Amino acid sequence: MQHGLPAPDARGALRVPLDCKVRLRGIDGRSYYGVCADLSVTGLTVRTMFVPQEDELLDVCVLPPPQGGRTQPLSARARVVRCHAIDDELFELGLAIEEILG
Repeated sequence: MQHGLPAPDARGALRVPLDCKVRLRGIDGRSYYGVCADLSVTGLTVRTMFVPQEDELLDVCVLPPPQGGRTQPLSARARVVRCHAIDDELFELGLAIEEILG
């Protein structure tokens, strides 16, 4: 029993909370948009109206926060590891980063 301490995160990498716009490009080549809720060296959480296929590879472009020091977006290829509904129109995606793109 941990007496008031939060449960350990099973992900193994520290997640940084964000609220940044993100563009997702699916296997069909179409772009979808959402918000990156958190980011780590191994993955990210995105809230979007797009529902991808299980294990689908997505090209992800996370725009930097307006007050941040980074001026270039983060571009990566990521695999869908989870997708669940938040409400009737919004879904939360768990994405595992497989490659950082130029």
